[in-house]
Amino acid sequence: MFAGGCAGMCVDLTLFPLDTIKTRLQSQQGFYKAGGFRGIYAGVPSAAVGSFPNAAAFFVTYESSKSFFSGYTTANLAPVTHMLAASLGEIVACLIRVPTEVVKQRTQANPSLNTYR
Repeated sequence: MFAGGCAGMCVDLTLFPLDTIKTRLQSQQGFYKAGGFRGIYAGVPSAAVGSFPNAAAFFVTYESSKSFFSGYTTANLAPVTHMLAASLGEIVACLIRVPTEVVKQRTQANPSLNTYR
């Protein structure tokens, strides 16, 4: 759980500036009105808060589901076991990811907002 959370947080924080640029390019108000390259780390607190539990929830669910399903399937169905476990992991992770993504993207697209607002 801890390793998955740390890995997810490292990836999210490393790629955060690219995500901000992508969000501003997709903004209805246009890249420069959405902030351009200014405040490239706007919204990083919400990403940091949601990143660790999101990744941890995925990996815990994935590993638990994979162990559970492998007891009921044969070796030739291993890909199906991994697919089901990953799908369940994503469903659980989305419960955490979606609200934090909404806050993060609103902050990225409108630099005058802060994470708390």
